[in-house]
Amino acid sequence: MDGSLKVWKGEQVPDDWPVRRFALRVVSELARASVARAGVSQTERAGAPQTETTSVLKRYARTGDASLLSELHAEMTRNQVSAEDVMDIHLPHVVQIIGTAWHDDQIDILQASLAFARLQTVLRELGKAWVSDSVGRATDGRMLLVLPEGEQHTLGAMFAANQLRRRGVSVKVMLSASRAAMHQSIACNRYHGILVSVSNESALQTCGQLVSDLRATASSHTPIVLGGGLVSATISDNGLSRISEATGADVVTSDISCALHACGIQRINAAAE
Repeated sequence: MDGSLKVWKGEQVPDDWPVRRFALRVVSELARASVARAGVSQTERAGAPQTETTSVLKRYARTGDASLLSELHAEMTRNQVSAEDVMDIHLPHVVQIIGTAWHDDQIDILQASLAFARLQTVLRELGKAWVSDSVGRATDGRMLLVLPEGEQHTLGAMFAANQLRRRGVSVKVMLSASRAAMHQSIACNRYHGILVSVSNESALQTCGQLVSDLRATASSHTPIVLGGGLVSATISDNGLSRISEATGADVVTSDISCALHACGIQRINAAAE
């Protein structure tokens, strides 16, 4: 989406207004749907996503057809799929499906890039709608989230930032930022912790240098937590230990709650509570 404006009922509105309107509707109606399900935890919810919900979201990502947003909302309502489920389960699942299709040469780089951009727009607008619904409380700590130089997979960082903000944590996201910019941000803000998101094994060396640079600027009491796609895909303790040793991070985890606990942020309740 190019950010151009259209005239709508005599006013100028962004070109992505259908996504924004969908996000506001979903959050206002369905944000707390999971709470009504007898307190089912995210872990218990995080099985195989609803087939039709995932299918509709994938079709929207591939085509950008705004009419599919109405179909997606209806499907969510019919199956009691909450906004949390979309952001934490369905969107990542569709990202994985599209990424696999790209790696298997079923779609080209342009098609994949457009699909990822549409999904990122949905995630961004759902996050904004959450704030406008007065659910978020930026009172539970401040975090800096950065990516190593050359890291191209930004959606994972956006998912993490979204989860943190819904828990009331203020998050500063710096993608492809210069060393000077990161140092200035650390010097001018009091962060409870720094999150580094890494997706590829090939980025570990660069990630290690980044951790070293951050540690030289941040307070010695500021934990540096490494997460991202590479960590999520590592299932053994030995693998996590190897990543920790290679990068020098204080904590290696893909669990947001564990990351917050490591940073001394004890109030980690979900925004819906």
